[in-house]
Parts: sequence; C-alpha cells; structure tokens
Amino acid sequence: MKVYRVIFCSLFFLILAVPLVGMLWYREPESTENKTLAEMPQITEEGHVNYKYLSELEAYFSDHFAYRQELVTADAVLMSQVFQQSSEELAIVGTDGWLYLRTTLDDFQGTNRMSDRGIRNVATVVSLMQEYVEGMGKTFVFTSSPNKNTLYPEHMPYYYTQTDAPTNLQRTSTVMQELGCNYVDLYTLFEAQEDVLYHKGDSHWDNRGAALVQDALLKQAGVEHADLTRVQPLVREDFEGDIDKILYPLARHPETEYDYSPYFTYTYDETDDVTANTVTTTGRKENGKSLLCFRDSFGNSLLPFLAQEFDLAKFCKAIPYRLDAMYTENRDVCIVELVERNLVNLVKFAPVMPAPLRMFSEETIAYTSEAVTSTVSEVDGYYKIQGFADEKYVETDSPIYLRFSGDAGCFVVEAAPADELTTGTPSDYGFTAYIGQQAFPAGDYQMELITEQDGSYYSMLLENNIGID
Repeated sequence: MKVYRVIFCSLFFLILAVPLVGMLWYREPESTENKTLAEMPQITEEGHVNYKYLSELEAYFSDHFAYRQELVTADAVLMSQVFQQSSEELAIVGTDGWLYLRTTLDDFQGTNRMSDRGIRNVATVVSLMQEYVEGMGKTFVFTSSPNKNTLYPEHMPYYYTQTDAPTNLQRTSTVMQELGCNYVDLYTLFEAQEDVLYHKGDSHWDNRGAALVQDALLKQAGVEHADLTRVQPLVREDFEGDIDKILYPLARHPETEYDYSPYFTYTYDETDDVTANTVTTTGRKENGKSLLCFRDSFGNSLLPFLAQEFDLAKFCKAIPYRLDAMYTENRDVCIVELVERNLVNLVKFAPVMPAPLRMFSEETIAYTSEAVTSTVSEVDGYYKIQGFADEKYVETDSPIYLRFSGDAGCFVVEAAPADELTTGTPSDYGFTAYIGQQAFPAGDYQMELITEQDGSYYSMLLENNIGID
C-alpha cells in the first residue's frame, strides 16, 4: 500500500510540475488572445532593484506556462460544445458555429437605449461634420456598420431576447435623414441581400460585403469607380475569424473568404498593416481624387476597395476625428464609417474642426444656474471650450450656441453636443467647441451660453473669457 501511495504522490507532483518545468522545452504558439501578455520581468530596472519582481514573475508565469494555450482551447471547446457557453467574456457562442461579440449585447437587447435628445445629438454631430466639409466644396459621406447580431439574430442563444423596439441605429438613421445627412443605410442594404455576408467566427463582413459597401459609399459620394460586386473573386478556405482565434487559439475553424486582390493596383506608402491607426495609399486611377477616411475595424477589409479608387487615400482610426485635415491636407472626399455599437462615440469625442458661425439676432432671457459649467483649454491652435448646459433650458432638438462679445464685435457659433468630460455614459447636455485662435479679430471676449426652450432663447454669462492676439 505504501508503494502505491508513493507512486500516486510522485505522479501528482510530476503533473503539477509540468506547467513550470515544461517551459524548458515548450515552444509557445503565437498568442491570439484579446489581451497583452505579461513580459519577463527584470530583477533590476534602470540600476535599481525591482521590488515588484516576484509579483511580475507570477504574472509572467500565469500568461506563459507550458501548454497554457492547449488548456485554454480545450476549455473553450468543452464549454461551447457541451454547455453552449463561452469560456471568454468577450464572446457569445451561438448556434451552428456562430460567434458574436458580447459588446453588442446591449444593442441587441435594447438595454442601452439612448434618449431622444441623445439620438438627436449623434445625428447633429454628423450634420455639423458634413456642413464643415461641404462648406469647403468637398464631399462628405457617413455610414454605420450594423452589429452582426442586428443583421443575423437567428443564431443568437435563445436566452438572449432581441428588443422589438427601434434600435439606436434605426433611430439615428431616421434623424440623420431628417437633417439631410449624406448617409448610407447599410442595415437596409445588407438586409436586401440573399447571401450571408458576415463571417460565422468573425465580428465583421466578408470581402463580398466590403465590395458591396464600397459600391454604395462611392455612389453616394458621386465618385466613378469599378463595381466589384459584379466580378468573380477567387475563393479561399483559409480565413480565420477574430472571435474564433481568441476563443479557440489552437483549434480554429477556417472559413470561406473571397479574394479580390487581382483587381487591386494601388500601393501602400508606408505600412501595409490595415489594422494600423493610420494607413496611406497611392492609387493608379489618375482621377485627381483624394480621400480622407475615418474608420474602425470594419474598415480593415474595406480599405483596399476604397484605396483602389483614389489617387491618394488616408485611413485613420484615431479618435477624436481630425476633420480639419480635410482643409490642411486638401482632401476631396471624406468618408466616416462607425460600427453600430460605438455610435455613442460621436457624442463622447467631438470632431476637431472649427465650430460653425451662426447668424443670431434673437432676444435672449438672461438667467443663472449652477448646472451650467465651462472650461477653456488650448489645443493645436484652437481654444477648446467644453461644458454643460442646464437641461431645464434645452429642448430635445435645440442647438447649443456660444456667443463671444468684445470690443471687436459679437460672434455666435454652434457647439457640438458632445460631452468629453463625463466618464462613462455622456450627458445629453454637454457641449464642445473648437475656436481657431486666429478666428476672430484681436481682443478680449466674454462668453455666453445660449439655449432654446419652448420657443424662447436663454443666455447665461460664462465665467471664462478668451483673449485673441
């Protein structure tokens, strides 16, 4: 009996030692997890003892022990195949091999429903961007990429109930159309297609979907282009989805992808990594057109289709959008693509562009309110004015104005209804305005906030002044 105990204990401790000892021979596969893995710590850093060495070493071991990814994959397969659950917080395991992003669940269930004022604010920011671009005689187009489960809800787990109320995307689309925004409705476009154009294991459309979107955007922009929805792409079976790679790092499920590369002749100027924050390209169209495109990860596959149709193209992921690059870089066309689940970003990060001047001669009713606040900072040649209006003096669809009064005259601008000051859900009554430091004649200016309620305009003096040299 003692011999069996010794053997059992020896095997037990041997198994426990494998994750550590196995690191001597284990070749760690490339990580596809949705996190940055810990790096091997140093005992000394910059000539000083690293007192966090042991805790950092523990973090390194947790991320790199031998056969970790094999165990992660086994756990994911077990959870998904047996329990129809995801082992990753990021993912939702649907039916028939479909995977969804958990970050889209609030839109799917309608738990993040924005107020009417919030929806109006999103559409107003788009309208202000369009006004700025078109004011220079250039072209502006906005679109929003539908969440995967918005278009294909039938594979979502049964215990997640889809809202039957209009979604934020649907409501925003309606208001943008009311405001005359140059908007491409991708939900309606994809709904009309017989084929499924999103990948099972990825959160994005496939290349056929990208070709469809390119055609719709450039038609809306009035740019002549090759309609690649009418050509026959090469068919490949080697696509690996972003969610699939995270959930099953060593047991991925290759999917069909459609290769249009034989039809592309553009070149990359620097990096050819379409996931980079900034990508610039040179085309072969010689049509004299240049593009500035603000996009997210849906733009990764869309990028080649757009790059092909412009002499020069620049694709940016960084927020806030530097819309003033349309002027400084003399671009001809501006396209903004933003996924449904991030529509709120339009009112969390105001686009960097001069606030538009407004003709305003209405009588105002003066008031004071502790709810009204403002700050002034200097950013890249602008005065950036931010703050909050008092909701008692603001209607659902009323703009927020700033009036600057000084010896050199009186000027009124419209602020973007964007709240960059609140962490989390933005206030419906925040505002942000960029004023060029050389925009007005030199002098000191007193600022007022002007809002509208029940047909009357209300004004309140702000504590901040600005001085223009």
